[in-house]
Amino acid sequence: MSKYNDTILTAEGTRLATLAANGKTHYVITRAVATDDDLSDLTGGQLAALTKLPNEVQEGSIVEQVDDPSGSDGVIGTRVQFMNQGLSKSYSMNALGVYAKEDGHDQEVLFSVMTAESQHAQYMPDFADKVVLRFGITIFVIVGDKANVTVKLDPDGLATIKFVEDAIAGIPKPDMSQYYSKEESNALLGKKVTDNGNGTVTVNGAIYELADKQHSVQVNDARKLQGALDSDYGDLKVEGFPVMGASITTQADATALGKADLAAGRLILRWVTDDMETTDTDKTTS
Repeated sequence: MSKYNDTILTAEGTRLATLAANGKTHYVITRAVATDDDLSDLTGGQLAALTKLPNEVQEGSIVEQVDDPSGSDGVIGTRVQFMNQGLSKSYSMNALGVYAKEDGHDQEVLFSVMTAESQHAQYMPDFADKVVLRFGITIFVIVGDKANVTVKLDPDGLATIKFVEDAIAGIPKPDMSQYYSKEESNALLGKKVTDNGNGTVTVNGAIYELADKQHSVQVNDARKLQGALDSDYGDLKVEGFPVMGASITTQADATALGKADLAAGRLILRWVTDDMETTDTDKTTS
């Protein structure tokens, strides 16, 4: 990530800012440039003494004037963009310079210098691969009084930004009505059935054991029970009470079974049908 030090006014920049602060001149910020030269070893005084940024590699486009966030009338920001289109050689943007021209003078002067922090200069690749890179930065400088300063904007740079913004605006927006919100997704996930991998599932936080045909009662399409229900005496209960059981057998067998049941403490209710079959109903005695 690129990082740059605070802007330093050159001697000419200080002169213009002082005159503007006193209402004695008006000047125009004309352009911004970048160099590959490493100026990190220069002192603040040496940077202020520069009259030209050494070995300028590229000129940027001034696209906007920005007011000082603190509200000062003596500081303005110049938003600059650099693009690699047409660049034949890659370089590191080790320093940036801003030029200005005073009214009534033909010669522009180096107004301010901004150096990159060590190992944090913006890298600008060449355009050999036809891949566009745009680097934007806002350079804040002391101008004395912004009422006496004009920032010269680059119409080509503005056109480039507008082209990009229009292109982004033209991208169709997806139909989000077919998607769930985060809250809706979380609500649905909270109701999902989770296979625990051990023959059980979790539903709404509760764990259930899955039943197969050997451990469940089957019904047909008419909801009629299929097969027989069987339970040992006293085992099948409803609300804590044993359920009555019944069987059909011969009288002789019923007598023998009855004796065994009575011996086991079970009360057997029997009746004999006309065809000599015995129907017995039983319940466990307490």
